[in-house]
Amino acid sequence: MAHLGERRGSGRSRSRSAAVSQTDDQELERRGSGDGAQEPLPNPNQPLSQELPGYIAPLPSELAVSVSTDQPHRKRKWQSGSQEDEHPSPSYRRAAKRSRREAYVKGPLLGRGGFGSVYAGTRRSDGLPVAIKYVSKRGTQRLRVEGQGRLPLEVALMTLVNSAPACPNVLKLLEWFDRPRRYTMILERPLPCQDLESFCEENGRLEESLAKKVLLQLITALKHCESRGVLHRDVKPENLLISTDSHDIKLLDFGCGDLLKDSAYKHFAGTLQYAPPEWFRHHRYHAGPATVWSVGVTLYNILCSCFPFRGALRVTSKSRLLFPRELSTECRQLIRWCLSAAASDRPSLDDIERHPWLH
Repeated sequence: MAHLGERRGSGRSRSRSAAVSQTDDQELERRGSGDGAQEPLPNPNQPLSQELPGYIAPLPSELAVSVSTDQPHRKRKWQSGSQEDEHPSPSYRRAAKRSRREAYVKGPLLGRGGFGSVYAGTRRSDGLPVAIKYVSKRGTQRLRVEGQGRLPLEVALMTLVNSAPACPNVLKLLEWFDRPRRYTMILERPLPCQDLESFCEENGRLEESLAKKVLLQLITALKHCESRGVLHRDVKPENLLISTDSHDIKLLDFGCGDLLKDSAYKHFAGTLQYAPPEWFRHHRYHAGPATVWSVGVTLYNILCSCFPFRGALRVTSKSRLLFPRELSTECRQLIRWCLSAAASDRPSLDDIERHPWLH
């Protein structure tokens, strides 16, 4: 029996799944500093173009990639790395305050979710466009990254995937701030760009030539994540930034991610419209086949402007996919392969990359 696809807008949230709640009027603390004088962090709900004071040191270019799950966070006093920092001079304090005041300017709201918001921003020192993401610490898992200590899950995963050599198809985390109730992430914001979902809504379904370019870059990003031991787990058009000029792609939002493992996962944190059928049937799935399923749903979505099935629970080996008449045979074959009902029948990322449709 053929399943008519649902429209793209059905069941899809415009908010980002990893954006989480804000805590108003928090001070911004510079990690590793003994300076007790702090500037207030602006309320994200206040008028635009407010200064975001203060920032911690940028992430180092080379980071170790070993990560282990840590115990629940214990409050502790951050100590400086040198004796000289224990008693900073007045001139040092003034310089630190000045750097905090001149850090970033907060701009318009980019997206709001059930747990918080993401804002456009600008680095005052050089005008660099950034995104400012507020993330609550409520229920946040922490991972230990060698040389970095305990980090919030999303920060830890982005630290791993951004470690040198970085991938141009993965969004960069520039720095982050740690506060008692929330943390703030400063992310790159390439211009001009928009998320792929909005791009398709404004321009209609993609031509095959552009969809090929998008898919190749997505596969590059996902293979890079795998090489860093990271599972993204929320691949969808909304989590892909596309340059409106060059059509370059960047994968973003690791808030639903996890460390990569060979055994089955028994918890799903992504978007259900992109979850594989084995999750609905058995509440278990493996990283590779589940990722490929979400790639297949994404590819179908951007080429057909709807979802491939009414529900993944109903997908069987006899399920049929409906395609636009102009879609090529090779493209249809690749989508069917990615959306195989049995996880073992799906291709690997390498198989997709070698598929004739992409060459």
